[in-house]
Amino acid sequence: MKSILLLFLISIIPHLSISQADKIYEFAGTLELSTKELITFKLQFKELSNGKIEGTSLTDIYGSDRTKTTINGNVDWDNKKISFNETVNLDTKSNADPKTFCYIHVNNAKIKTTNGKSIIQGNFTGKFNTGEQCINGSIYLIGMDYLSDLAKKYLPNYSLNNIDSILTANANAKAANIKPKGTILKNNEVLKLNWISQEIVIDVWDSRYNDGDEIAIYVNGKKVLDKFVMGGEKKTIVIPFTDKKGNIRIQALNEGTMKFCTANLTIRDGDINSEVISYLKKNENAIVILNRK
Repeated sequence: MKSILLLFLISIIPHLSISQADKIYEFAGTLELSTKELITFKLQFKELSNGKIEGTSLTDIYGSDRTKTTINGNVDWDNKKISFNETVNLDTKSNADPKTFCYIHVNNAKIKTTNGKSIIQGNFTGKFNTGEQCINGSIYLIGMDYLSDLAKKYLPNYSLNNIDSILTANANAKAANIKPKGTILKNNEVLKLNWISQEIVIDVWDSRYNDGDEIAIYVNGKKVLDKFVMGGEKKTIVIPFTDKKGNIRIQALNEGTMKFCTANLTIRDGDINSEVISYLKKNENAIVILNRK
């Protein structure tokens, strides 16, 4: 988040009071600013003595302001609380003046473990190096172990190499009344999903060649991924979702060197996965509507 102008994971096992030497904990998710903007955020730390922790944060993970920052703080497994402060930037892609960098301070965020899923949830305050407050909001992170296990269990191992084969497979499936492996969405087309869990997990990658296809993703009108140039490697975003209704909008920003901007998305509702392939021209949009059961 590092510029205020422009102001996502290792799971904690159920027995949170047990500490393991040299264990690296990773969580990822989002920061929601007081302005309602969502920023991708990743936290990685190890526990030292007496509950003290140190590690790094990663903000705007897939964006133009991606910044890696040192953190220190403390964790209380017995009371299931964690506090940490960002301190010094290690690396940034941002062109903003260093004086405008806003550092995250989290005090006594809750650590929850539900159905094998570990969550850090609470509020944060942003401060300049001078100590002056610059922004505030809420933090929602989920353990990487949980997401990694889901990915290994449920993500497809196949790769469709060109859009013609995708369209042909989809057409043949419709003719045979068989559900295709991926729902293709073109401009202004809508997919409706029933929803159960308290977060949205989205995996995204290029569905054919790495030709520079670029997309943005919005959840309930809030941008969660901007100017993302897709590759073959899957990227994951986690967004808290407690509303009765919601929507995900995929927007094509660049078609790359080949015709059409194509993206593979796995939208995960706990153990339920929906495979989506967007097939768009520049500035076109595809929509996924969520309705809570």
